[in-house]
Amino acid sequence: MPRFASDLLIRWVPLLALGAVILYFFCFVDRYAINVPYHDGIYDLLRPVTLVEKADNVRDGFEELFKWHADHRTGATRLLVYVAYLVEGEINFHTLALLANMALPLILVLFYLMVRNETYRWVYLLVSGLLLLHIRCYMIVLWSQASFAYYYVFLYGFACIVLLHKVTPLRLGLAAVLCIFSTLTYAAGQLVWLLGLASLLHQYILTRSRPLSYAAVWLMLAIIATLVWRIDMPESTYFYPGSEAPAGIRDLFPDYIVDMSVPLFLERYGTSLLVTLGSALTGDSMLLAGGAGLSMLLLLLYITLRSYKDDDVRLLLCCWFVVAAAAAVTIGRARVLAPDTILVSRYSFLSVILLSSLALLLQLRLKRFKSFVLPVIVVAAGIYWAWAFRIFAPPLQEILNQRYTEYNLDMYPVYFRGEGESVTAVLEDAVSMGMYKPPCKPLPDCEKSPRGHVEDGAADTLH
Repeated sequence: MPRFASDLLIRWVPLLALGAVILYFFCFVDRYAINVPYHDGIYDLLRPVTLVEKADNVRDGFEELFKWHADHRTGATRLLVYVAYLVEGEINFHTLALLANMALPLILVLFYLMVRNETYRWVYLLVSGLLLLHIRCYMIVLWSQASFAYYYVFLYGFACIVLLHKVTPLRLGLAAVLCIFSTLTYAAGQLVWLLGLASLLHQYILTRSRPLSYAAVWLMLAIIATLVWRIDMPESTYFYPGSEAPAGIRDLFPDYIVDMSVPLFLERYGTSLLVTLGSALTGDSMLLAGGAGLSMLLLLLYITLRSYKDDDVRLLLCCWFVVAAAAAVTIGRARVLAPDTILVSRYSFLSVILLSSLALLLQLRLKRFKSFVLPVIVVAAGIYWAWAFRIFAPPLQEILNQRYTEYNLDMYPVYFRGEGESVTAVLEDAVSMGMYKPPCKPLPDCEKSPRGHVEDGAADTLH
């Protein structure tokens, strides 16, 4: 094949296609994201930032940023939101949705750093982009609080793993900072400390490229960080076997939650974990999701056994970080959420990020017939991308319509709101301080803008 044609097919065409996929995704988010807080966004994002502005000193402000939210510390996300507020002059949830989704192309940048020396790197990245930038996780695409948590925990975690490869003192320090950010984004982010330790031990034991001192320092930092994270940790043990569930949770899940024995919990845990890992490939079949989850787990195990002695195991560690995070989330939710609930919830992102990462890892392992197999993989990824937008646009539209209705009726539902907490008071406080400027009513009919939801007087629908 002539050099020009080769460059066109393996560089410029996939690069332009990847750019188009990213642009389409962000045009979609920009068009349908609304400046209305949703569920935990009120107490996890809006209230802390208003309290920081009202704080008497810097110390009190930092304490507000790093307080607990449910069973997570989300200080890294709140810090991002506060910076966005300082730049824009208001807390705008449309802007926050765009900022939260920025984590996805940044994850692709990390993928690029791991494959940049490969001839087919842009083809690989196009496949990962098609498997990542869509609306399979429709519940969180336009919900900034949840997307910050699920997207950024992996952005920070993957970046940490990338930095620890061929580690130096400076890279170790930067990786530790990113690991702290991951820990302060979502509770499962603590697990990246273990994957980082695995990377450093790999470099000491198997490749003999770095001394043990790096792993020792990392372990010390991990112990300190996780102990500090647990200071003033609230008691939220109702997700685990043998503990009593509050009445509010029993009301939400009356047909599922029971006081399980350990064997029953393990059975549900195993089922939920496999469904979580494979849920990217279906929206309604537990059998297909469980089978896909098992297949991906076995494939990852096979590749690990074949390549754990390689010099570069960053992608392997990223995939195992996703699996470890899924296992941690499942431990915390298997007692409350039935496996079929996972198919329609935010937890499916764990499967999406695993699918995108594992596809990249698999393509790197292909040795023979690459010129034949790669076009098939690209076409399959493109079909999956189109399927995700087609199948999950209707349920996303339902959520969006529900948010319109609730906002127009001055209703702001919040998951597991504590007793005595007033959503109205939080919103009125933010509005009176000029920090939050609510959109007009009734949405979406009252506004027409480049990102609006109305054309010729009729509300937009997702397509």
